[in-house]
Amino acid sequence: MKDKKQDETITDEELVELFNQTSSTQEKLQYFSKIKNINKQMELFDSIPSNEKYKFIGKLRTPQSIANALNSLEDDKTKRKTFNFVAKQFKGNNEGLLRILTQIDFDVTIPPNMLTFQLNNINALNLDFLINIQRHVSNYSEMRFKINEYESDSTNIEYSFSEISAIIAKIEELTADIPSDMDEANKFYKIYSRITGMMTYDYDCIRKQNQAKDNRIHTNDKWEEAYEKYKRRMKEIRKNPAGLYGGLVEGKAICAGYALILHEALKYVGIKSQYVIGFIPRDDGHAWNQVQIDGKWYNADPTWDSSKVQIYGRYEYMLLNDEEFNKTHGKFSLRRTKTEHKCKSKFDYSKIQGLSPNQIKTTERSGYSL
Repeated sequence: MKDKKQDETITDEELVELFNQTSSTQEKLQYFSKIKNINKQMELFDSIPSNEKYKFIGKLRTPQSIANALNSLEDDKTKRKTFNFVAKQFKGNNEGLLRILTQIDFDVTIPPNMLTFQLNNINALNLDFLINIQRHVSNYSEMRFKINEYESDSTNIEYSFSEISAIIAKIEELTADIPSDMDEANKFYKIYSRITGMMTYDYDCIRKQNQAKDNRIHTNDKWEEAYEKYKRRMKEIRKNPAGLYGGLVEGKAICAGYALILHEALKYVGIKSQYVIGFIPRDDGHAWNQVQIDGKWYNADPTWDSSKVQIYGRYEYMLLNDEEFNKTHGKFSLRRTKTEHKCKSKFDYSKIQGLSPNQIKTTERSGYSL
């Protein structure tokens, strides 16, 4: 307990002094890894003999400092060798390794068992990063990307390098002219209006889903075999319209795709979003979003608003409190996403520039088809 307390209270200056006093490489590594100030770490790193630097690079605190340290090594052979050594330490931190790859200035080959990257969201990527990867990673075409996509039958979707590049290009296009100092209400509206205006609902996907359900029921296979075939078929059917690729690149999505794209695009511009899914008892589910504007949470359903926007030019399910939203969405109560966000406030639509009062329609109690 005493040692732990000492570790918590020791200063960076004391760690630097201890580093300089010891001749043991193992002790130097321990002191080096505990230094919190990146600049102090880099100063010490510059003083380490060239043949010892590879041991310390993985102990640097940020992917950027690791990339800078790798770029500073003497020759490309040493850089590649050191990168391979460091990469093994990042196997459980896909995003950290990816950020290193986006900033190196030498060529590498990623080991086959490290080609799949699991990311919580796409904020870790942009086109410049991907261009650098394509320039310096010899086997970039074999890279695969998994995004935390929330919906149960799309969590195992893998995107190829070309697919993720197309997705990022569309996200950047979607958010390109939104300045960082714009207020949250108008940031949200720009993205929401573009998503609801550019995508159409993929009814063909629903038709194929229904056929897959019928085949499962009428097949001669054993129940377990039929169910496994059904799950594989459903995953294949839903990959694009339920994920990021379908709506952004192909222009068609189902509710999961609409909600996911809005969720990721909002996070890309710094707006908090919650992906929500709920089910009708003994029937299908639906997905939508909760978003935070100026510290208050609201419900938004881009799927149901899409046809309203494209046909009538109005919004019916945008930034509603729970009372209004549940007039139409309350039926999706079975296994609804647990969320701490209670949407109690009425949104003031006058905050949104260019939105006229006749573009907002109060929701009705009647249902709306999926």
